[in-house]
Amino acid sequence: MTPKNPLSKYFRKPSLYIKLPTGGKFNPEISQTVLDEIGVCPMTAIDEISLKNPDALLNGEALVGLIKSCVPDIPNPSKLSNIDVEALYLAIQYATYGSDMTHVHKCEKCEEQSDFNIDIDYILNRFPEIEKVDPVIWNELTINIRPVTLDSVTRLSIIELEQKKVVAQVKASANDEEYVKQEETSIARTLYSSFRKIAQLNVDLLSNVIDNIETPEETITDNEMIREFLNNIPTDVVNDINTRAKDISQRPKEATQFEFVCPECEHKQQVALEVNPVNFFTRG
Repeated sequence: MTPKNPLSKYFRKPSLYIKLPTGGKFNPEISQTVLDEIGVCPMTAIDEISLKNPDALLNGEALVGLIKSCVPDIPNPSKLSNIDVEALYLAIQYATYGSDMTHVHKCEKCEEQSDFNIDIDYILNRFPEIEKVDPVIWNELTINIRPVTLDSVTRLSIIELEQKKVVAQVKASANDEEYVKQEETSIARTLYSSFRKIAQLNVDLLSNVIDNIETPEETITDNEMIREFLNNIPTDVVNDINTRAKDISQRPKEATQFEFVCPECEHKQQVALEVNPVNFFTRG
């Protein structure tokens, strides 16, 4: 048996407690005893190093690992609603470096680059509390929506990157006139195949934001059945579901918008702070 480390009493402990915007309504795996107060620990050196790995960031591995490390009460971070994850990014930043965060901004008028401080408490207090999500009603069906998860956002980012790669390859090929003459059909086929694949993946991801569908006879929760349903209904219904999912997954713009006054030319500008892990956990 390994002896207890006498230094364990000095290990990091939660330095901040927050309530998730969704209150954990869509995550039954989280213990009900901690939902009102989720403890957040500061990052370790390993956490910071992991966030500098672009591949791990892209596939979501670094993000899941960060939340597991700093918020141990969350058993499966990939299932978290994305709006909860954004609140946790802020809380981890706060727990690690304090409530003041320095943001670098380039003035749109004089192009002078300046630093200004942002209070993380100010942002966290303006996150919405999602008490209820209105369903989408279509014919006799009640389609109950849940916010987009971290896993879905990560997969969507990968899809968008793949789409950009395909378009870039086609554009590069289009510059070669001889190649275009010979391969027009092949280029068209590649584009069609790529965009159809992306469209299907988007539908698959959309199926994950449907919590269940109530019919007059029963409630459907099976993901395969829901995916088949999405592939066989009018596009306007799919668009309604997509819009509703986005509405409940985005923080209010005013929560992360600030007025920047340039110290050099006194020009005023509205600046939006982007809460994303690629640039959010870096200093200076």
